[in-house]
Amino acid sequence: MYRLLMLLLITNDVNATIQLTGAGGTTPANVFVAWMAAYRSLRSPFVDVRLSYNARSSGFGKKQIVDGSVSYADSESLLSDADYEKNPDLQMFPILAG
Repeated sequence: MYRLLMLLLITNDVNATIQLTGAGGTTPANVFVAWMAAYRSLRSPFVDVRLSYNARSSGFGKKQIVDGSVSYADSESLLSDADYEKNPDLQMFPILAG
């Protein structure tokens, strides 16, 4: 995942297409949609970025990120120690407060 995000941030190849799919809670969905549009408008001259977010539930997002089904996820609850042991590259950080 880190390599994909790094590529997304530094590439200037107009022919590159990057797909990032996310999942999680419904509360932040409108914020994510706005952020996606803003990011695409800034990066589209340099790279074809395709961002999506499946707003279903916080638990769904955790399950999808732990299973490796998505590139990023949102959850209102923390990952367990067992999840971190199985997926040492996963990191959680706050993005919204409300």
